[in-house]
Amino acid sequence: MGVIARNEKMLTLIYSSNTRVGTHTLSYLTGIDVKYLAIDLAKTKIPGTQWAEIAEALGVKIGDLVDKRELDLSSESTAEFSSNDWIKIIQNNDSVISRPIAIKGNRTKQIDIPTEILEFFEVDSAGLEQSPSNNTEPDIERTTENESFIEKDE
Repeated sequence: MGVIARNEKMLTLIYSSNTRVGTHTLSYLTGIDVKYLAIDLAKTKIPGTQWAEIAEALGVKIGDLVDKRELDLSSESTAEFSSNDWIKIIQNNDSVISRPIAIKGNRTKQIDIPTEILEFFEVDSAGLEQSPSNNTEPDIERTTENESFIEKDE
């Protein structure tokens, strides 16, 4: 069992308020009526065990979470860094996590584009074709369950 609380009814967003993608992703969450926990790395330090759990859930090494462009180091000089080295870098420089991390239930994703956060919520288009202007009252009842319709290039 991991240390990070995972709940299907609430999303946890780990982000840095010092990054553009982090603040824009948070703005999407504040704009919709959902339960979320926002952890700002500029204000809250996450323990190393939780960074290890996040990296494992994403299938990457802890160093892969870091935006190395934010560091003034060459890739050759970071090749020998251990997980503990990367954790120290993250804990002392929150902006190296330029891509926020979203956790909801068993799903964990590092967000590249702020709109990707919407993948964690049900999307429904009920009643889009219906309008009082064409003499049909909109049907606004949910017609889908646990589906995600955001198309991605993969």
